[in-house]
Amino acid sequence: MSKVILIVGMARSGTTLVSHILGSHPETHIEVEPHALWKSGNFRYLDDESFKIKPSIIKNIRAKFLNDLPERKILVEKSPINSLRPELVHAVFPQAKIIYIERDPIRCIHSNYKRSKEKDSFKLSIILKKYFLYTGSKDLDGAISKRTLFKQLSIKDYPAFIKHTLKMLYLRSFKNNLPFGPKLKNFGEIVEREGLLDYHVRVYKQSEKYKNRYKELYKENLGLFKMEDIMKQPDEIKRMLDFVDLEYTENWIQEIISSFDKGRVQKAIRSSEIDDKIKHLLKPNQPISG
Repeated sequence: MSKVILIVGMARSGTTLVSHILGSHPETHIEVEPHALWKSGNFRYLDDESFKIKPSIIKNIRAKFLNDLPERKILVEKSPINSLRPELVHAVFPQAKIIYIERDPIRCIHSNYKRSKEKDSFKLSIILKKYFLYTGSKDLDGAISKRTLFKQLSIKDYPAFIKHTLKMLYLRSFKNNLPFGPKLKNFGEIVEREGLLDYHVRVYKQSEKYKNRYKELYKENLGLFKMEDIMKQPDEIKRMLDFVDLEYTENWIQEIISSFDKGRVQKAIRSSEIDDKIKHLLKPNQPISG
């Protein structure tokens, strides 16, 4: 099997930053959030925690990733939704190297909450980008892929995909309870009952449990990295590249660092007026309010 590097972590935790770095490397081919492909065979489930692991599903997902892989390229893929499904990821790519990216929990939760308040989940422009036009980023050369919907789905997926899409659009447009980021089981009910902020704290706590499962499944093939360290410390970028066995030069590292948006770096660590509330909800054994 071809060498595979998977970038995993909560939404808004720095997975895009890492995909920009690795996706610009000359030896890699980057796939950024091919949601429909990972959902193949499981569109009956609206959430990201529920799925069936059948040999046919696993074989199809793996083949669609690897069959289109350019010759002599290393596959690098990032999908924050995979933070909730280590079993499926491991079934597809059991020998992969996992870069698990973390961010200050308060900043991560606040960022997801803010995107939910802005109704950024399943927004038409995002659907077009991720499913029909391309997946990736234009910020760095090489960090872009043209994996359209038609390359992600099998013919038998289309009826379920259409139903799934209509249900998600209904939740977003009419029920107003489609949160941004990975979707927990019964996410709509949780949002209605507890509100968006409590929901995102719950997602973060659940992702921490799944992170431990990733550690059990991948062992030494999993490396933990912090977004804040990658943004500020060149040695952390080097440690990450060494972990996945990608060669680099000092000049290349400096080019990567100079490409960082300094405004976004500062914004990523800025505090907010609800930090204390998030901190309270994050306390061990602190029940999520009903």
